[in-house]
Amino acid sequence: MNQADVLRERRRRVEAAWSASGADRPVLIPASLPIPIDGTDQFHEFHAHPEFQYLTGVAEPGAALAWEPDAGWTLFAPSLTIEDLVWMSAPPSAEELAATTGVRRSQDRSELAGWLESQRGRDLALLGSRDIEARAPEYGIDAWSTLEAVVDEDATDRLGQALAELRRAKDALELDRMTRAVDAAVAGHLAAQGVARHGLSERALQIEMEAEFFRQGGARTAYGSIVGSGPNSAILHGTPGERVMRDGELVLIDAGAEIEGYASDVTRTFPVSAEFTGIQRDIYNVVLASQEEALAAAGPGVEYKSLHLQASTTIAQGLVDVGILNGSTEDLVAADAHALFFPHGLGHMLGLSTHDCAGYLEGRVPEDRFGLAYLRADLPLAPGYVVTIEPGIYFVPALLTDSERRERYAEMVNWEMVDRLLDFGGIRIEDDVLITDDGCEVMSAALPKSASEIEAIRRDALGASSG
Repeated sequence: MNQADVLRERRRRVEAAWSASGADRPVLIPASLPIPIDGTDQFHEFHAHPEFQYLTGVAEPGAALAWEPDAGWTLFAPSLTIEDLVWMSAPPSAEELAATTGVRRSQDRSELAGWLESQRGRDLALLGSRDIEARAPEYGIDAWSTLEAVVDEDATDRLGQALAELRRAKDALELDRMTRAVDAAVAGHLAAQGVARHGLSERALQIEMEAEFFRQGGARTAYGSIVGSGPNSAILHGTPGERVMRDGELVLIDAGAEIEGYASDVTRTFPVSAEFTGIQRDIYNVVLASQEEALAAAGPGVEYKSLHLQASTTIAQGLVDVGILNGSTEDLVAADAHALFFPHGLGHMLGLSTHDCAGYLEGRVPEDRFGLAYLRADLPLAPGYVVTIEPGIYFVPALLTDSERRERYAEMVNWEMVDRLLDFGGIRIEDDVLITDDGCEVMSAALPKSASEIEAIRRDALGASSG
C-alpha cells in the first residue's frame, strides 16, 4: 500500500468504529493553529493535533477535516493571502493534499464556513483542536458564536475514545517512522556518551546529542531534552543548563528525535568518569534488573499496571539489599515506601505524542495513592502498541526532606543513609518497546545499557579525549 491507501484504510476503520458507536452527527477535526510568540512576528514550533495528523498523514496549520455519516470525509486545505506569502512558504493546495491524504473531497478552507453553515441546527462532535472555538476567524469563519453551533460533548468524548483505541496499535507506516525516530535517538545518545567529560556543561552535551538527531533525519526533538548531571539527574523533567559535569557524578539523558510527527523517547544514565563507583553501580543494577524483568514479562494481554507493580517490588527489594529500605517488599510496596525513590509510573504509550492515545482504558482513572498517582498507562497491552518502559531510582530532596514523609516512613527508611545520598541524583533506564504477537521487541536495543557496556563506551571516549 502507498501512503494514501494506508490513510484511506485508517479512515475506513474509524468510520466503522464510529458507526458502531451510534455516530449520527457531523464531526469536525481542526488541525490547530500556530501560537504566536509575544513581541515577535513569529510563532512557536507548530504541532498538529495528533487526531488530525493520524487521519490525514499531514500537519498543515489551520487545516480541518470533517466527516458526515452519509457524505463521508472532507478536507479543508489552508490558503494564505498575498501578504502572508511575503513572509511564509505557500502550503500545499487542496489538489496536492487530496493526492497525499487520499481524501477525494478536498477543498480550500474558504469553504469551511459554508460547510458549517450547512450543519446549522445539528449538534457537532468536535475532535482535534478546540482552538477553532476561540480563533474562528483564523479558520476563515467570522465567529463561532454566529454559527449557533452546539458541540455535543458526550458524542465528542465517545468518538474520541473510539479513535484513541484504534490509534494505539501502530500500522506499518507508523512503525516505519517510529523506527527511524528511535534509530536517530540511539545515534544521538551514543554521540553524547562519546563526548561527555569533566568540565563540559549540560547544555553543551545537549547540543552535541541533538545535532546527531538532526543528522540522522530528525525533524526536531520529540520533547524538550532532559540532561541532568550530579544532583540535577534527580529532576525528572530537568532542563539542561550551564552546570558543568564533574568526575564521580552521573549524567541522566532522557531525549528523543521526532520524524514525520512520530516520537522516540529513550533514557540512559552513565558516569562522567570511566566507571560507576560504589553505590552508583549497585543502584544502577537494581534499576536495570527491574527494567529487564518488565521487558521479559511484557506481551499481549499483560496489564501495564501489573508491570509497574512488579518493577516497584524489584526496586523495593533492591533498596532493601543496599540498606536504604527496611522490611518486607510486600509491606514496603503496600505502604508506597518505594515511591519515595521511584515516584513516577513505569512509562506510557508512544506515537504521534510522547504520551500518546489516552493511556487509560475507558472507565479506568489514576489512583490517588502515592505509588500509582503518576502511572500514565493502565490497560492491557496488545500487538502493535508501542510503550516505554522506564523505571528509575532518585534521591529527590523535596521528597526526602519532607517532615511528613519522614514521620510516615520513620521505620521503613534508613534516613541516616539517605541524608548522605541527597546529592546522589538519579538513575533512569528507558527503552521504546513494540508489543508483538508473542511478546515484545525493544526498538532501542542498539543502545547499550549494561553497566559493563556503558563503562566500555566511556573508557573509549575518555581515552580518545585524553589522547
